[in-house]
Amino acid sequence: MKKQIALILLVLAGSIGYSQTQTQAQTQTLDCSKFKNIKAYNPDYPKRTFEVKGATQESYDNGVLQLAWSVKWISDCEYEITCVKKLGESQMEIGDRIIMTIVSIDDDCFTVKRTFYGKNFPEGDVDPGSTYCLAK
Repeated sequence: MKKQIALILLVLAGSIGYSQTQTQAQTQTLDCSKFKNIKAYNPDYPKRTFEVKGATQESYDNGVLQLAWSVKWISDCEYEITCVKKLGESQMEIGDRIIMTIVSIDDDCFTVKRTFYGKNFPEGDVDPGSTYCLAK
């Protein structure tokens, strides 16, 4: 019986390691180039949009500019935004940062893992998945 349990645990450990390796390989092979200069929205909140233009990103709510960000690409599918201007109501403050990591792509939509850094989250607070789609 102990041998059967040990064998089951060994198989489970191997499949977990394989799954993590597959996920990392998929992230490394994504083509994120079409998301570097975009206008996008979150399908759950379609009135909230953002536009990335070169080294800047602007966040809008109902077409009204709320926040301006500086953009720094860390890798092909990961970038950091830093709040440089706050024009409306928002929990974000000037100087707050977000690391955006594109983890999957589905046609004109992409899912990002966001890690927030600010006064309330100096060590980072992770949002494991938010989906955005290109605005047409």
